[in-house]
Formats: sequence, structure tokens, C-alpha cells
Amino acid sequence: MNYPILKRGDKGDDVIYLQSQLNKTGAMLSIDGDFGPATEIGFIYAQDIAGQNKTKIVENIFWEWIEKYPKPSKILDTEGIAFIAREETGGLSYYEMVTHWPHFPGYSSGITIGAGYDLRFNTKSNFKEIWGKYLPDSYLKELSKDIGKKGSKSRAIELKEKGISIPFKSAWPAFIKHTLPLYYDYTESIYPSLKNLPDLCRSALVSLVFNRGSSLSGYRRKEMKNIQNILAIANEYSNIEEKKKILIEVEDEILSMKRLWAQGSGLIKRRQGEANLWRRGLYNW
Repeated sequence: MNYPILKRGDKGDDVIYLQSQLNKTGAMLSIDGDFGPATEIGFIYAQDIAGQNKTKIVENIFWEWIEKYPKPSKILDTEGIAFIAREETGGLSYYEMVTHWPHFPGYSSGITIGAGYDLRFNTKSNFKEIWGKYLPDSYLKELSKDIGKKGSKSRAIELKEKGISIPFKSAWPAFIKHTLPLYYDYTESIYPSLKNLPDLCRSALVSLVFNRGSSLSGYRRKEMKNIQNILAIANEYSNIEEKKKILIEVEDEILSMKRLWAQGSGLIKRRQGEANLWRRGLYNW
């Protein structure tokens, strides 16, 4: 089979398809049909995984490999997973420059490693079970000191000075095999009809819980509680069009959460992205 030959600067449907395929490997790309620097970095990263020469030109040998590469999850859409991972890491290029170091995202977070693994909200046994496969004992010993503790910029700097770095080839499987399924379960625990929603809608809610947790108590959580009520009402209907008329209100609740952060916050951008995923999921249902 003859596949299209693609390179940086190309645009169009073939690039859209390439980007969707690259996201299976952890490229974390926005699907925009533009073979720009981010897509080139994602392609080179995938060539490395494939054990192929880094040619920067997409040819038959790569197409044949990437089309056989498995999707990262059976429970969430690959594009939705790419969105969550991109929000947690800043994207592949940013990860390689910045977030491969243990870092402190701010607010109530702890020291965070990989793709959104927050040491504050995990146990020592969970940490060892997941990361024991990927990190040397010296890293495990030092990072375990941050389990259950609020993070700080000074502690992040200290860990960086100790040379602790998490390769993305370790961060991605830890995220896909362990962290993401865990947060899917957290999401389903408060939104039991999750499995009945369109793929991108499920991804939007998992992203929300990944970032904010599963608590529904208090004024700051009123929109998340409202979403629970909306989903429960929609679940009583069997007709999809009737469901969609109710579920569209979830988008408004996600956008309403912007009230919680100052203008310019990355969390406002994330809520907008989740609202966009929700709308697209319903539109294509």
C-alpha cells in the first residue's frame, strides 16, 4: 500500500490522520491538520519508539508500524487521553524541557511527577507499585519522602538539584496503565452513568476529576454536584436526542467553574478545553 509522504509544513486531512495515530504513542498532539514543530517532535519521538531512523519524513515504513500500534485505552478515546496528558504535562516538548523534573503545580498540590502523578494524594504502597517498575531505588527512596505532603517550589528545586528526572518513556506507561484507570474509577464513583456517555464526554469528565478530585461538597464544588444531578436526570431517558437536550447543560456547568480562578490561569483554559470536548462529544453522538 502506498501511503502519503509527509513532512513539516504539510497540512490537511493526511496530517490529521497522522496526528491521531501519533497520539496512540503519547505524542499528546492537538488535532489541527498542521505539521508544525509539535507534530515533528511527536513524530521523531514515535520513530524512536519504533526503532527507526529519525528521518523527519513520514514514509511507508512508519505508516505500516503506526497503524498496527495499539490504542492506549479501551475505556477512553485517544484524543481525550491526549488532552488530559497534555494538560498535565504541557505537551511533549514542554515535558522534555521542564516537567520531566519533579515539579510543584501550585494550589493544594504535592510534588508531581510524570503525567500528573501527585505524590500528596497517593500512598507509599501505590507509589512503589506503580513507579517501582520504572525508577531506580534511589529515586523511589527520595520521592517517597513527599508522599502525603503539600508540595513547594523549594522542594521541587531540591529534587531537581539531586538530578531526579522522569523519562517520558516511563511517565507514559505509568499514566496509561495505572493513573488514568484510577481516575476513571474516581470519576465513575460520582458519575455512575459515565460509561453510557460519548467518548469525548467521558474524557472531559475524567479530565475534570483528574484536576479537581471527586469531592462534591462545598460552594467551590457546586458545579460538579450539579453535573451529577444532570447526568442522573439524562440517564432516565432512552432517546439520545432527549438525553442531548439535558446533557448540553453540563457544558455550562464546566464553564461556570471559571469563576474559581483569576484571569490568565491555566485552569480557565483547561475548563474551556473540557467544555469544548463535551460539546463535540454530544454533537457527534
